[in-house]
Amino acid sequence: MKFREGYDVDEVDDFLLAVERRLTGRPDSALAHDIASVRFTPRRLRGGYDMGEVDAYLDELHRRAETGR
Repeated sequence: MKFREGYDVDEVDDFLLAVERRLTGRPDSALAHDIASVRFTPRRLRGGYDMGEVDAYLDELHRRAETGR
């Protein structure tokens, strides 16, 4: 059985919860910076979130933080 590399579930969940609390519908450059600079621990032998899916969602959140929409 081959295990794929994925992001640590708890780290991603904690970060996304904090981001969702900070999204206000207005541009927020500090939040956009936090989203762009976050790095998660990759996991190989334990389950983790698909890295591509998380990265795509972070791109969307970054756009929302920058534009407020």
